[in-house]
Amino acid sequence: MEKPTLFLVEDEEDTALLLTMIMKEEGYDVIHASDGKQAQVKIDALPPPALILLDMGLPHVHGLDLLALIRKKPSWKGVPVVVLTADGDQTNICKAIVAGASDYILKPFKREILLGRLARFGSTDPNRRTA
Repeated sequence: MEKPTLFLVEDEEDTALLLTMIMKEEGYDVIHASDGKQAQVKIDALPPPALILLDMGLPHVHGLDLLALIRKKPSWKGVPVVVLTADGDQTNICKAIVAGASDYILKPFKREILLGRLARFGSTDPNRRTA
């Protein structure tokens, strides 16, 4: 059985490594882009993933611009996009939801809450415990 793919767009290396580890433990293959330009290239080149975790404050291209690109691309249009960012500004949260974000999670995050919220979109199981 093929693993679902998670597209992670995160510029902070430590956060990207942590999320990659967590999501691999949950059974995902993780593709990572560390800035907005890399993300644009991968969105244009790759088949749609099962799930996207998207930071907002990225170098080169803002997360809202990437979200708009994702929602305009027919094959990616229905992919759940979960914004995972430190930006708790209510206006920006509203902009992301209106632009097509499936959920909005603030950093710092708790693993159990992240997995519980992601479970709505795919194969994560919030009751699964890993060592």
